[in-house]
Amino acid sequence: MVRHPLGHHRPGLPAMTPAQVLASASLILLDFDGPTAHLFAGASARTVADRLAAQLAAAGVPLPDDADQYGPPELGAELIRQHRDQADTIEALVSAAETEAARTAEPTPGCRDMLDAAQRTGRPVVIVSNNSAAAVCAYLDKHHLTDYIAEVIGRPHAAPELMKPNPWPVHEAARRHHVPAADCVLIGDSATDIEAAQAAGAASIGYVNKPGKAECLNNAGATVTIADMHDLADAIHRIHDPSRGA
Repeated sequence: MVRHPLGHHRPGLPAMTPAQVLASASLILLDFDGPTAHLFAGASARTVADRLAAQLAAAGVPLPDDADQYGPPELGAELIRQHRDQADTIEALVSAAETEAARTAEPTPGCRDMLDAAQRTGRPVVIVSNNSAAAVCAYLDKHHLTDYIAEVIGRPHAAPELMKPNPWPVHEAARRHHVPAADCVLIGDSATDIEAAQAAGAASIGYVNKPGKAECLNNAGATVTIADMHDLADAIHRIHDPSRGA
C-alpha cells in the first residue's frame, strides 16, 4: 500500500506531527462525512439533494431558485433560515434523506483502525457533524462501530446557525465530557471543521481526501494535515509506544 507523508503543517509555524497534536488532546472529535464515511457513496449528494428538493416542494416548502447548488444539509439549513415556521418539516425530511444515504455509505479507509487504536489507548472519540445524529447513528450501527464512539453530536434541531463553522459542536462536546475545548482535537475534511475548531480554541487535523484540499485546510488554519486516516492509528500507537515506526 502506498502511504502518504505523515503530515503537513501551516507555513510559518513550528512543524508538528499528528502524534504530537493527538498527545496533547484528551478528547478526539471526529467529523462524519469524510473522515468517518463517504455518506453519499451509494447515491451522489446531487441525486439525494434533488430527491430531497422534490419531497420538500411536495410538502409545501418553497424552494430557492438556486436549490440545485446545495447539498442536503446545506439545503435544509438555508430553508430553515427562510421558513422558520416550517422548520420541523424541513428537518424531518432532511434527516430522513441523510439516514437513507447512510444505509449505503462506505467506510473511510483507516477510520476503523484509528477508532480501534483510540479505544485501546483509552482515548474517547466524539463525532461532531453537520449531518443529523440519526444518520450518523444508523451508519455506526450498520458497520458495528457504535461501541467505538463515546457520543454523537449531530446537527442541532432547526438551528442552522449552530452548525460548523460555529464552534458550538466543539464547545458542546467539551462541556459534556468535562474538558476544556483547548484539550480537544477535531479531525475534519472541510474548512468549516477547521474554522470551528479554531474558533473554539481547539487543535485540528485536516483530512485531505481530494486533490487541492491541503491548501484549503491549511489556509483555514489546520494545525496539521494528513492524507490517510491510517496515519492517525499509527500516531496514536506511537504516543503509547514511541518505538513503533522508529
